[in-house]
Order: sequence, then structure tokens, then C-alpha cells
Amino acid sequence: MTSYVLIHGGHNDSSVWEKVVPYLKCAGYNVFAPTLADPKETTLNGHISEVCEVIEKIRSEKIILAGHSYGAMVITGVCARIPERIIRIIYLDSAVPKSGDSLYGIMERCGAPYQTFGLTPERPFTDPLIFDEGIIRKIPKTYVHCTNSEFIAVGKCAYEDVRKNRERDNWVCYELKSPHNCMKAMPEKVADILLLR
Repeated sequence: MTSYVLIHGGHNDSSVWEKVVPYLKCAGYNVFAPTLADPKETTLNGHISEVCEVIEKIRSEKIILAGHSYGAMVITGVCARIPERIIRIIYLDSAVPKSGDSLYGIMERCGAPYQTFGLTPERPFTDPLIFDEGIIRKIPKTYVHCTNSEFIAVGKCAYEDVRKNRERDNWVCYELKSPHNCMKAMPEKVADILLLR
């Protein structure tokens, strides 16, 4: 059986998924949406380890892993550690890291420094993520670009890069006329994408 593991962004609140979860459960899937440790009290690797522990406790062999916003950094690290458990990774209105990137480094590169949004430099957001890009490239991936996002500069950078390397890197792409928190604004459409319908 396949299970979904849904990872929230830097706001540290898994309730953003609460409108999406019923659609996935209705389709017959197990769904896990953990709330990760307070960013002030951990690191990026700490968050990655938390999600790996969640997955280790799930009996189903196949995991679809979705990450919103900062959650993209976490799911990329998880896939690099335990690729044998992951059959698809889904990035929702997020950066798409390359090895050595930090979230705030990506934002800076895209012309959207974190200070612009009133964000603070906790370690999960400033830690670089080191991983084998070849492992991630092999796993089927989905990118959801929210065209009304408050973080449009970051999303547009990621989306353009994903589209350019779609075939090489095994991507499927979607656009939603949604703000950044698409799971709240358009839960049914997000669920359809997660279910690949």
C-alpha cells in the first residue's frame, strides 16, 4: 500500500494540510502530516531525521512525499537518505535545492532575500543541504507553481529551472492560480495533483 507523508513549510504548522487530507484518505491512502520541531530548537538535518523516523514507522513500502515551501528542503534531504522508500516527491510552491543550497541562499539568488518578508535566520533555513543530486534526479517528481504566491520570485525561479530540465530530471509540472498556501486556498485541486488525477 502507498502512504502520503505531507511536510509543512517554515510556519511550523501541519494544520495547513487539514483540508487536503480527507481527499487522500477518501481515495484509500494512509496520510501522515507531522508537525516538525520548532525551527528555533533544531537544524535542517534535525527536521530531515524527524521525517525519516516517521517513514520508518510506516509499514507500507511505498511513500509519496510532499513538501510545501521550506518543506522542499526537508523532503529533498529525506529522499537522499532513504530513496528506496520514496516513489514520488511533490514540491508545492517551493524552492528546489541543489546540493550546497540553503533556503535563504536560494531566496537571495532569486532576488527575494528573507529580510524582505520579515523572516528570521533560524538554522533550518540557513543550513546548507548536501546531497547526491543523481539520486533525486531518478525519482519521479511533481512541481506545483502558484501564480499568485507571495513568494512568486522564488517560485518562478524554481519553476523555470524545473521546466527547462523536465525530461532529464523526471518532472511533471502544474500551475495553480493560487496564493502561497495553496493547500488552504484550493485543497481539492491540490489533492487531485497529489493523486495525479
